[in-house]
Amino acid sequence: PASRRGSGPALCGVDDVDEIIIRKATSEDAEAACSVLVRSIKEICAPYYETDEEILAQWLENKTPTNVRQWIESDRSYCVVAVNGSGLVVGFAAIFGSEIMLNYVLPEALHQGIGKRMLQGLEAHAIASGIERVEVVSTIPAKAFYELNGYVSNGAPRHVGRIIGDFPLVKTMPHNTALNRTP
Repeated sequence: PASRRGSGPALCGVDDVDEIIIRKATSEDAEAACSVLVRSIKEICAPYYETDEEILAQWLENKTPTNVRQWIESDRSYCVVAVNGSGLVVGFAAIFGSEIMLNYVLPEALHQGIGKRMLQGLEAHAIASGIERVEVVSTIPAKAFYELNGYVSNGAPRHVGRIIGDFPLVKTMPHNTALNRTP
C-alpha cells in the first residue's frame, strides 16, 4: 500500500519512492519497458480476465521490444519510463495523440504513486500540445485508478471475450489561461 512509503522493506529496488525518476523514454529503454508491460499484464491484469489464454495472447501479441522501440521513436506518440535509483525501469506509459494507450508498472511497484506520476507526465505533454481532452480505454484493474485521477465514463463498457473488461474514459485537461490573456 501507498502508506508504506519510506518504511519497511525496499520495494522495486529503492528505499523511497521519491528516488523514482519519470523521464521521456528512449529507444534504449525498449527491452526493459517491454518486460514491464508483459509482467504487468500477466501478473496484475490476467486474474481480472480469468487468466483467459485467448485474451492474454491477443493482449500480449504486440508487446515486443521491436514494437515498443517503434512506439518510443514515433513522432505520433510520447512515452515515459519510471526508473528507480539503480537504473531499473519499473514503469512505462504512452500517449498517442489524445489517447493514453499504455500505463503499466511492475507488480512490485504497484500502489506507490508511480503510475500516477507517469500519468501526470502524459497529461502535461497533452496540455503542452494543446490537447483539450485525453481519452483512455481502461482495463478492469486500472479503472478505479483513472477515476481517482479525474477520468469519467466516455461510453458503454465493452466486452473482452466474454468479460466486460474495457472501459472508455475521458478527462478534460486544464489550460493555462494566463497564456491567452492580453496585457
